Amino acid sequence: MPVFMSFIKKPLQKLLILTLTILSVGLTDIRAQTINDVIERYDLSPQMISYHPNGEWIMSSSSEGENPYLLIRIDDVKTTEAEIDTLDYGYYSNISKLSNDGDELLYGFLDTLKTERKTYLRTYEDGTFSEPVDFRKKTGLNALTYFMIDEPGNVYFYTYDLDPKGIYKIEKTADGYSEPMLLISNRPNYVPFSPLLIDETTMLLAQHGQDDNSVNGIYVSKKENSRWSTPVKLEGLPYGWSLGFGEGNSVIYLIAETKKVRMITMPEIEERIHKVLSR
Repeated sequence: MPVFMSFIKKPLQKLLILTLTILSVGLTDIRAQTINDVIERYDLSPQMISYHPNGEWIMSSSSEGENPYLLIRIDDVKTTEAEIDTLDYGYYSNISKLSNDGDELLYGFLDTLKTERKTYLRTYEDGTFSEPVDFRKKTGLNALTYFMIDEPGNVYFYTYDLDPKGIYKIEKTADGYSEPMLLISNRPNYVPFSPLLIDETTMLLAQHGQDDNSVNGIYVSKKENSRWSTPVKLEGLPYGWSLGFGEGNSVIYLIAETKKVRMITMPEIEERIHKVLSR
C-alpha cells in the first residue's frame, strides 16, 4: 500500500514532537474499522493503551528504529483518514494512561540521559495537553507504573519502590494527594498490577508469576469490610495488562502474546466474575 509520511520537528518542551500522517493514495482505502486494524496495518507494538470517550486512542508503543518507544495519539479509527501523532520525548520505557473520564494523562518514562524514571501529569481538553506537572515532586513517589485514574482523580498504581510491593492508591485532596495506601500486595509467585475498578467494590487486575507462568491471567478482587480480597483468576481470558474502559459499556486490555486489544462487554465481565466467585 502506498504511504506518504510527513515528520514535523517541534521543540522538546512541547509534548507533541512528531506528526506522522498516513494518507490514502489513489484507489487505496485505508479506512480502519478497529484499533487492531491500525495496530496491524502500521506494525505498532503497544505496551499500554487508553481509549478516550471522543474516539481517540493513546498508546505507548515500541518499535524498531531511532525511537523504539513512542507515546502515540491515534484519531478515531473509524475515520477514512488515519492520523497518528507521536508524543514521545526520545526517552525510553514509557508507560501511559488516560484517566477514566479522559481529562488527564499520566505517563512515566526512563530518562536515558540521567537513568532515572520520570512521571508527569497533564490535563487533556479538546485535543490539547496542558503543561506538565512533575508527579514525583507532587506525590513524593519515585516509581509508579501501570496506573489508573478514577473520575475524582484518585490514582491506583503498582510500585516496586514501597515495602511491600503491590497495588497502591493515593487519593486526590484539595492541596495534592494523600499518602499511599496498600490495596493488594505481592505474594509468593503472584505479582498484581494494572488495576481497574469497575465499581467501588470490584477491581479487575492483571497478575503474573515470578517462577510459574501458569498463574498469569486476568483476576478479580472484591472489597469486603474495607479490605480487598485475594484475587481470583477469571476463566477463559488470555493474560494481558493495561486494563481500562473502552467504547460503550466495555473493558479493554492488551493481550500479552499478540499485543492486540481485547474488548469485553461489561455483562460478559460480570458473568465471568459471578462464575468464579459463586463457587
